[in-house]
Amino acid sequence: MEKKFSYIYLFILSIFVIGCIPVTQEPITEVTLDVNDSEFQRIYRYQDEQKLDSLLSFTSDFDPSYRFMVANALASFQSVKGLDSLYKLMYDPVMKVRTAAAYAVGQIGDKGSVTELLKAFKTKDTLDVDNIYNATIIESIGKIGGKNLLPALATVSTYRVTDTLLLTGQSRAIYNYALRGMTTTEGTDKLVQYLTEEGFPDKVKLIAASYLARSKDLDLDIYKNRLVQVLNEDKDVNVRMAVALALGKTKDPEVYQALEIKFNNEKDYRVKANIVRAMYNFPYIKVIEPILGLIKDDNLHIANTAANYLVSKGNSNDATIYKNYLNDSLHYSVQAKIYSAILKHMPVYYTNTKNKLKKEIIVKIDNATNEYEKAAYLTSIGYDPYNYQDILDISAASKSPIIKSTAASAITELMTSPNFVKAYRGGHLRVKGEIIELLKVEIAKGDVGSLAVYGELFADESLNLKPLIEDASFLSAAQSKLSLPKEIETYNSLGKAIAFLSDKKFVAKTPDYNNPIDWSIFSQYGDSVQVAIKTEKGVIRAEMYTQHAPGSVSNFLKLAKDDFYDGKGIHRVVPNFVIQGGCPRGDGYGGLNYTIRSEVPQLYYEDEGYIGMASAGLHTEGTQWFITHSPAMHLSGKYTIFGKVTDGMNIVHSIEAGDKIEDVIITKL
Repeated sequence: MEKKFSYIYLFILSIFVIGCIPVTQEPITEVTLDVNDSEFQRIYRYQDEQKLDSLLSFTSDFDPSYRFMVANALASFQSVKGLDSLYKLMYDPVMKVRTAAAYAVGQIGDKGSVTELLKAFKTKDTLDVDNIYNATIIESIGKIGGKNLLPALATVSTYRVTDTLLLTGQSRAIYNYALRGMTTTEGTDKLVQYLTEEGFPDKVKLIAASYLARSKDLDLDIYKNRLVQVLNEDKDVNVRMAVALALGKTKDPEVYQALEIKFNNEKDYRVKANIVRAMYNFPYIKVIEPILGLIKDDNLHIANTAANYLVSKGNSNDATIYKNYLNDSLHYSVQAKIYSAILKHMPVYYTNTKNKLKKEIIVKIDNATNEYEKAAYLTSIGYDPYNYQDILDISAASKSPIIKSTAASAITELMTSPNFVKAYRGGHLRVKGEIIELLKVEIAKGDVGSLAVYGELFADESLNLKPLIEDASFLSAAQSKLSLPKEIETYNSLGKAIAFLSDKKFVAKTPDYNNPIDWSIFSQYGDSVQVAIKTEKGVIRAEMYTQHAPGSVSNFLKLAKDDFYDGKGIHRVVPNFVIQGGCPRGDGYGGLNYTIRSEVPQLYYEDEGYIGMASAGLHTEGTQWFITHSPAMHLSGKYTIFGKVTDGMNIVHSIEAGDKIEDVIITKL
């Protein structure tokens, strides 16, 4: 009996002991994101509230999904105080986590992090498992590295054509250096090689072409024949677009001939528009006839690009000839640019002719059928330095925010033009003083769009307005009446001017946390959300990037559910770049009285159709968004991507400024 009892005792004891030994958990190796997960939402709330300590508490979480989210949060948060935690995450056992950490280090932009990035680079990797991580490290070095590292980075020759990730990282790094104003012959050689030789990945070719198009002061003459071949033969329209711009830098007569031939054979309007832009770099006498012919092109983007040439590169001897091309059959935006070119380039002493043109333009303003047409013609008047009173009179008579901010831009154009001094000669300072007194009256009226423009005007060092302004209190008074965070862009614009005029250092204000993410919308739609943006021209369908930018998606969907976008216009169209909407004022300076945080994880504007949040700096986003016509890699890491067009890019390409959004409909994928 005693023995039996002892066995029972030992059995019970063994159960107790076994129960006290913790079960070893298998490590989680997959990153899984779910917007309806409470921890997902908590981490995003800490990111939104910028509670760094709370955010960093997840860096050692058992679940790599949350460690990954912290790295992404720090890429958007961009505080140097998070660097030590990111350095540790760069050694995380899960690839996606350490890759996100390496990306975030580059986003923060601290030059001292280069050493840590180099130290973390995996030099021995026979299975290529670390390639995406190594590629991201290289890319980040391109954002923060000194110029001394660029030649070594550019001359790496051990990557095979099949090493897509490493080649992509290297190309992005060289491109990132160029965005910071640093290029080398070795870097250009390398990217021309990737672009022109057979076998290199399409993505690498696109980055290389974009580098050649966007980098300043590149000498591309020795590559011209290879680049012309790419322009003529490459099947990727995005590559052809970029190469067309790059070829303009050669200024070579043979290249010009190749561009003309390609223009006639090309089917995609975006390539053709970029060929026209490339023509800007060639001698005026060679390009003016083709340009004048293209202002009648059926594609409005091409016509406007050609008309812009007349404004930026026009010739005073031909200014009167441009008048012959004014025709009411042309779109108003093209006509307005021709007027601008005439008034800008016509000699200042042609006062009678200019006055006659001004009267024509004012009639067109009076007869215009929409505010964007009026604004286009009002812009034209600003190219004659004698027209400042007319501009301000038109502004004073209008209640339209579009007209008021356009008038401010026209005054800025007028005052910054070299023709201003030519027109007023020795009296130009006196006239500037008179204009400043008139602007004080306008500034006191408090139109936020005008104030934002005038802030930039008064902060322009080249104008030397400081001796004419004894006291900047008129700007301070206007700034004090602004509503924050709604008018943060205008607040900072005026702040910059006040600091300049007062000989003080300007520090931009960042809005405090003011708008919690509304997670309830995801409980209805989940992760798979798409929208249909109904416009006058047709329907644009897009998927929302709920996992990458839930704050921006939630904001957009909430505004859509509240019918905020219904009836609002697309206020900005830049040919072959973007369309932009969501401004309640219609001029790009409006919003509601809140801001949301920037969300910039490892996503790239490397295709057409990305939907991004417009902003006036980090964490100043609100109601405005844009859609890209084509790749815009220089926006990557700076502007939130929260969706992508899946159908209706033909509608995006057809949109004009002033086209209305009729409705935004939300559906599940």
